[in-house]
Amino acid sequence: MSPAKFFLENYKFTVILTILVIVFGISGMRNLNSESYPTVDFAMAMITTNYDGASADEIESRITKPLEEEIRSVADLKDVRSVSQAGKSSIFVRADIDSVDVQKFMADLQRSVDRVSNLPPDLREKPRFIELKSEEFPVLEMAIIGPNDNRKRDIIADLLKESLEDNKAVLRVQLTGYRKRMFKVQLDPNKLDKHHIGIGEVIGKIKASNVNIAGGRLKSNREQALLRLEGKIADAEDLKNIVLRANFSGQKILVKDIANVIDDETDPKVNARYNGKPATLLIVTKKGGADTISLVESMDSTIQDFKQSYPKYKFDIYANEALKVKNRLEVLTSNAVSGLVLVIVFLLLFLPGRIGIMASLSLPTAVLVTFGFMPILGMNLNAVTILALVIALGMLVDNSVVISENYARLRKEGVASKEAALDSIRKLWLPITATAMTTAAAFLPMLVTRGIMGQFIKWIPIVVCIALFASLIESFFFL
Repeated sequence: MSPAKFFLENYKFTVILTILVIVFGISGMRNLNSESYPTVDFAMAMITTNYDGASADEIESRITKPLEEEIRSVADLKDVRSVSQAGKSSIFVRADIDSVDVQKFMADLQRSVDRVSNLPPDLREKPRFIELKSEEFPVLEMAIIGPNDNRKRDIIADLLKESLEDNKAVLRVQLTGYRKRMFKVQLDPNKLDKHHIGIGEVIGKIKASNVNIAGGRLKSNREQALLRLEGKIADAEDLKNIVLRANFSGQKILVKDIANVIDDETDPKVNARYNGKPATLLIVTKKGGADTISLVESMDSTIQDFKQSYPKYKFDIYANEALKVKNRLEVLTSNAVSGLVLVIVFLLLFLPGRIGIMASLSLPTAVLVTFGFMPILGMNLNAVTILALVIALGMLVDNSVVISENYARLRKEGVASKEAALDSIRKLWLPITATAMTTAAAFLPMLVTRGIMGQFIKWIPIVVCIALFASLIESFFFL
């Protein structure tokens, strides 16, 4: 007995299976995340090191070369490029994306950076390792505009940054045009000579007074207490009152006796302006796999709270990736809806009512099956998969239309319903399958495209083929 005959004779099973397919598709659609681009590991990394006050030659010899020597020991490197400039070293590393395990390569690369031990001892921060991925990109960019007296604007930006980073889907929030708080201690040479105090002694006392040290535990029969020595400098007054020297008679020499202390800010590396006005910019980057639309919507309430709390400051969003994703989804939805309406209208004109309606259901059924498989295969709704779905929409109903038209013709000739259905499938399955195979063959070469472009476009043939084969199965067994 042929499979088509089995589905015809067990029509209740066919109806139940159809319902299960629709539920499968709806659950898959609910699990799909909306993003801008497919998840692609570029097999690229950037290692940046900041060393303020050093010349380009010094950066090259003391930072870039030691790092490069260790990096080049990693297997499967494609190329290493570096730029040494005053105060900063940047090294760009790339592997062959088609022949390496990207995760293993990145782990080996990061370990090689950590192994470098001959960097300058006064380096404030370790080399920063950044893996470049398509899924980690800015989803929101905004500017805070307003006066920055006493670093007020920068403090608001830092508070907003911390609030946004509390969101689990946020990878990091980068501040541009932001100035960190800095205390300036302007020493008076005459007063230093008068009290016979050296610069090194002043630096040592300030460092020793700015500590936060765990002191262990105190235990008794009833309770246990943690000891901690806290001496963090909170403001300029704390810094002024640090004791440099003291004697048994109670006389003291404080920092304010030999220096002028100013509560100031660091010099900005980048000056940011928005519409010609000084601003502090926030760039929010999402984690891989997070839904772009949901993330931006969840951050909107936090931004609105800050707008109400600081009415004198403007919070302007100038780049919103969620809007682009929504526009692409609207294109897909409008194409699907308009296509379905046109299909139903034309099928009702040329086929009997019930047959036309049943044939038109092939379109949403095949699309739902595609949605069901997409999260299983690790796909999401993005520019590439939406393009593939739009391409497939025009081909999904063709198979059902051909079979339905032949079925309707045989019914007019007096052939029984079941025989007409079996005869239509028996005569048309080969040409319809061949048509679908030729269409799939036109897209399959995209799977062997190499490089980053191949990683991006490989989802087009996968989505199109799933939709085509779902349409074939639906038209042969379910219709």
